[in-house]
Amino acid sequence: MMLDFELSDGRKFVQLSQLPAKTSVINFWRFDCPPCVREMPLLADNARNNKARIITIALHKPSETLTAPDPVLAALRPPTIALTGPSEPRGLLARFGNPAGALPHTLVLDAQRRPCAQRTGEITQDWLETAIARCS
Repeated sequence: MMLDFELSDGRKFVQLSQLPAKTSVINFWRFDCPPCVREMPLLADNARNNKARIITIALHKPSETLTAPDPVLAALRPPTIALTGPSEPRGLLARFGNPAGALPHTLVLDAQRRPCAQRTGEITQDWLETAIARCS
């Protein structure tokens, strides 16, 4: 099953299916979720090493992202693709393997946008490296 979405980065809409084929890590988060905030620098480091595309999807108002701590704001800069999800995210989360809606939720897609690894809860560097390697 190929997954897709079209979400805003604050300037334009980004459609997953229109991005070049590449292993992608999709992370759903909120500014008031401590484990979400803790894993942001890890995601940014992995975006910079370019082994996978890192896409973060904020499940809150864009203005609330601005209240996140500085390390989170730094992590959301390119090459990370920082998007904002819908105001009612349950349908999107369910489609991406998280019907309960718990956060953080991270999904790794292969280059054809098929899910090949996922985790609900805080990720670690070991988990992320293993998932990216398995999905590449």
